Amino acid sequence: MTEIFGDEGPALPENRRSQSYPITEYDEHQENLRKKSNWSLKDVPFYRGKGKPQDPLAWHDFDYLDVYQKVYGRRCGSAGIGKLREVAIVVPGPDDEYSNHPYFHQDKEYMNRDGFFLLSDKLDIEKLKDEAAAFGAKFEENGVKVHWLRFPEKPMAAYGPMMNMHSAAELMVVPGGGIIGKKSYALSPTAGYGRTEYFARWALWNLGIPVLYTVTGEACWVMGNWLADDVFINGIGIEGDWRGLEQVAPVLKRACGEELQIISCVAPSWKYFDKHTGANTHAGMVVSGLDLNKVLVHTPGVDFNTLAWLKKNGYRIIEADLEEQIKHSAAAIVSLGPGIVMMHARARKTIAAVRKAGVEVVAIDYDEYNKYGAAITCATMLLDRDPGPRKFS
Repeated sequence: MTEIFGDEGPALPENRRSQSYPITEYDEHQENLRKKSNWSLKDVPFYRGKGKPQDPLAWHDFDYLDVYQKVYGRRCGSAGIGKLREVAIVVPGPDDEYSNHPYFHQDKEYMNRDGFFLLSDKLDIEKLKDEAAAFGAKFEENGVKVHWLRFPEKPMAAYGPMMNMHSAAELMVVPGGGIIGKKSYALSPTAGYGRTEYFARWALWNLGIPVLYTVTGEACWVMGNWLADDVFINGIGIEGDWRGLEQVAPVLKRACGEELQIISCVAPSWKYFDKHTGANTHAGMVVSGLDLNKVLVHTPGVDFNTLAWLKKNGYRIIEADLEEQIKHSAAAIVSLGPGIVMMHARARKTIAAVRKAGVEVVAIDYDEYNKYGAAITCATMLLDRDPGPRKFS
């Protein structure tokens, strides 16, 4: 048999290739299946036995999530606040230093118009590497499996060299697969178009997590945050609009249940991050689920309707400290499970308030990443968690 190659040319050096595991979880799963010798029709759903009439419509009502794990050898989906099982974190590299980006030097004000680089003009990459390693170790200490995601050297986006590759949360993984958003902010040319697509390719090839949906057309959307397994809050602002949410909402409901409550949190400003108020266009940077009926909120960054909805539905609201929100994104957390969260260690007043509310806090210092106007929430691709508490259903 002759293997025919296209015009792809010679192989790239290792440091320029997309990351690929030597043995993927899918390959390992296939090997395990090959070792099984006692295959039987009795294991096949809806089989009624030899010579018996079979239902020709039985497979029409078969839930794909019931077979997903049998196909890929794993489950996936972080939709709620159940026990977190698996995450991915990007290994920082020299290309994460935004002060080296050519566009940053050509027109800094243009690149910074959404408020990204207001806290610093330069990243300490070695410090960021150390913080990322400690971040991953802290997850592992709490029983969470960590995948280390790597970009090739000098990754490229749609309109030039890529930047801010560290934001692994861009790919939202729900039961059954990932959702590729479409960002609409100042860094879209270098981070919004290309970065999430790389995450999706990495997740499919290495972990067997397919793409459920890609936001299309002129709509804009970026992932939101979970307050319970049946409550999702999504930001409306410079990064995402109503058209994007209208596309994604049906996908979320098909994956997580038609009873899913979707709350729209409208940002008070056109900026991504406002260093004077701590407001942020990401809902997950200003509202976070701590437990079934407890939320951490940066109220200056949340619209009245969202606050009223939280109050009317019995949530206990813990407010983030203003100075800590501006400096350390205090309201941005990673839920490790009901009543246990990971928070930025320097948000000491906010951590004290959360603990006083009866929530366990795992503190981690991730200060260098804050220079992007980002937080531990942004750095974490949430891949899998157990079913957790539901608010309404």
